[in-house]
Amino acid sequence: MDILTRNVSITSVKDKNVFINISPRTVGWFIAANYNYSIQQRTDSKGVLSAMSVIQAMEWQSYPTYPQYDSIMRSFSTLYPSICRLDTIGTSINGKYIFALKISDNAGTNEDEPKVFYSSTMHGDELGGYVLMLRLADYLLKNYNLNSRVKNMVDNLEIWINPLANPDGTYRSGNTITYPVRENAHGIDLNRNFPDPFQPL
Repeated sequence: MDILTRNVSITSVKDKNVFINISPRTVGWFIAANYNYSIQQRTDSKGVLSAMSVIQAMEWQSYPTYPQYDSIMRSFSTLYPSICRLDTIGTSINGKYIFALKISDNAGTNEDEPKVFYSSTMHGDELGGYVLMLRLADYLLKNYNLNSRVKNMVDNLEIWINPLANPDGTYRSGNTITYPVRENAHGIDLNRNFPDPFQPL
């Protein structure tokens, strides 16, 4: 199990069987390890309800399309310019922005404050945190002047929120979430295959 967990993602263990996900990057290692295995049919993805509009997406009961996500992230910095700045970590393989919001009392200034970085959905098919991170940003921004605890956090921290670290896995089929996958557009598991200086790939 220790060797497996260092190389592949274990999804469950049942009745002395280990269920794993293999990315194109790890399939060669797995075959060379000569384990007894059988390939299981992948079950259909859970149904994902897509929002019909940005307003509906911001009710947090459905998932935004990628253009709606882009609009929501831009609207945060437009509506709250003094405490919110939109930045990008870069672009995905398919050219989608990897956004990060900076929420702080002086969002345009690099202050000597503790920095906190929240990220979600490194695995494109793990969607729960995606909407929760959007909702967290919305809550902090809307409540800055209404809630003393929120104001204290925003005044004394630099809070960075990256709701969607793997847009290509989440929006694999285009701009709506249909059959999201764990890996990015190059078939790499961004968590499992994260650069490790002690075990180079």
